[in-house]
Amino acid sequence: MPPWMPLALALAALALLGWLVYLPGLHGGFVFDDFSNIVDQPALDPRALNGHFWQAVWAGRAGPFSRALSMLSFAWQVRVWGMQPLPMKVFNVLLHLLNAGLIAWLSLRVLQWLDAREREQLGPGAPGWVLSPRALAMLVAGAWLLAPIQLTAVLYVVQREESLAACFVLLGLLGYWHGRMLLRDAVQAGAAQRRAWSWIWGSLLGCTVLAALAKETGVMLPAYAAVLEWAVLRGDCGGAPASREQRDARCSLLGVYALLLVLPGLLGLAWLLPGALSGAAYAQRDFTLGQRLLTEGRVLVDYLHWILLPNPGTLSLYHDDLRVSTSWLHPWTTAPSWLLLAALLGAALWLRRRRPVVSLGILWFFAGHCLVSTFVPLDLVYEHRNYLPCWGVFLAAFGWLGSWRPREARSWPFVAGVACTGLLALYAGFTAIRAQVWGNPLRLAYFEATAHPRSPRAVYDLGRVLYLIAPSVDSPQFRQARRTMVQASEIAGADLQPMQALVFMQAKQGLPVPRAWWEQLRRRVSQQRLGVENVGALYSLVQCAADKVCRYVPEDLRQLGDLLDAGVRAHPRDAQMITLRANFEANVSHRFPQAYADMLRAVALDPGSFDYWKNLVQLQIAGRQLSQASVGLERLRELDPFGLHRAQRLALRRQWLAARGDEASGQPAQSGEAR
Repeated sequence: MPPWMPLALALAALALLGWLVYLPGLHGGFVFDDFSNIVDQPALDPRALNGHFWQAVWAGRAGPFSRALSMLSFAWQVRVWGMQPLPMKVFNVLLHLLNAGLIAWLSLRVLQWLDAREREQLGPGAPGWVLSPRALAMLVAGAWLLAPIQLTAVLYVVQREESLAACFVLLGLLGYWHGRMLLRDAVQAGAAQRRAWSWIWGSLLGCTVLAALAKETGVMLPAYAAVLEWAVLRGDCGGAPASREQRDARCSLLGVYALLLVLPGLLGLAWLLPGALSGAAYAQRDFTLGQRLLTEGRVLVDYLHWILLPNPGTLSLYHDDLRVSTSWLHPWTTAPSWLLLAALLGAALWLRRRRPVVSLGILWFFAGHCLVSTFVPLDLVYEHRNYLPCWGVFLAAFGWLGSWRPREARSWPFVAGVACTGLLALYAGFTAIRAQVWGNPLRLAYFEATAHPRSPRAVYDLGRVLYLIAPSVDSPQFRQARRTMVQASEIAGADLQPMQALVFMQAKQGLPVPRAWWEQLRRRVSQQRLGVENVGALYSLVQCAADKVCRYVPEDLRQLGDLLDAGVRAHPRDAQMITLRANFEANVSHRFPQAYADMLRAVALDPGSFDYWKNLVQLQIAGRQLSQASVGLERLRELDPFGLHRAQRLALRRQWLAARGDEASGQPAQSGEAR
């Protein structure tokens, strides 16, 4: 049997096991952010893709790079199979299996290197590891593949962004490792190093760009490489000790990390940190920078628990019921969590030369969270943020068990093997249970709401699913959906979505909307920050009226107008809120002067927004202010230097030309729509 055959068979067995574990979850539906980023994304509508496919690639709403490669994959699948979740989930599982193979390859490289270095230090006759590097690499890869915490990065369709970025990060690290080995060989042989440096620079730079185009977390590739270099390779370029200074001069990596890690890191801090420190970046959050940092200590400890010893009842798509830390002792677990993290970091530094595999694993976990779990104003908890960092946890835990070199204790290999395989069996079983739950939207909604009854998002989602399956307003499902939405609206921290859903359910069926619901909406929009969910809820109410889906009576329309007025008064500098009112005034109330004034105000607040200028030009064309619209069209061209919105600009120009023709013939103006 060739030496590579056992590894290939082990990988094939792991891939088959991974496929079988995730198979029950493939028939689930879209969830949570899948709707705003994929299902309800206008650029991904099958009709839009047929005419403007490449525009969809840059239509992503998240991140400075629009996550273009991830959007490309979604657009391609929608174009081939339509807006169906099954093909997208199959793609995600296959991508996860590919990443597991890359994890196994990287694990094998690292563990074989560490084993060889330890043998050199200990000399001939030194005992081997209780588990061979090959066996340990397969166990680590299996744990990473089957870990229950990985499920949301796989079956949650939009989190393909995370796994796709991780794929490029892993490819970059493998390319970097290959370049480092070439550099070491070249230094030892006194040969040219051009090929080695091409691999190092090309892998880090090229794969960082590709990974960042999948998701912004891809920019962490140089940080991961730095951890790998510091804890494992340690600048080793081979050669005789006598030539150390000359060797260091020829293979110094300081320039690589100065340009690819330190400089981008400083620029990123200069860009993000002022807003975080001033509080402006947290204007739409229910917590401050200090509260986020305190809370993330508890969150990281929870992550470690969920990774190593998971409990299916605690793992969830929604963790918005987490209590925010307001001080070191509120809740009391805040300070102990940070003490534990400090102890782990200290242990990683102390073990760098004694147990480098443990040191690497701990530092890898911290490196993976230094962006998403620090000062950046993101949501507090998401399991998919551990997609790559959890490799470090498994490497440290399994490496501690399997890399011991005992001279006695002959039973330890058996203990280590049983412990590792037992954990793999536990992970496979728990992930299969989670996949079974995720395979049915109603079952998933019930599980999430039952496991997290204080989560507004989980309870709201259960009400949404019950409403979708309700055959009529007289059905038990409809009544239960209404009760569930009321329950969700009463949970502390609930946003506008449950109340918006109640209004939608009543109005769509032609049922009266209680005045108390409108009053509660006005009170909340005046008191709460305008996050993405709240803006989306208000937009749904307005669009439901504009599309005539909701059968609002005149009193409901008056209440909706009052709600938007209250939102503008409470958030006078929020361009989204002002645009929502402009949409209502233009397309529901048909009060053009107020709509036009609102759009002028929105453009003044955010003059760099293409969408706001587009809305303004639409209103100007509809109101026959054609000279102003001509200026707006020129501004739209300036805001679209790469031609990503060329089709929209051409459509507006055609409307402008048609309006000029109508004006000449005396035709009346048409209403426009502001979104």
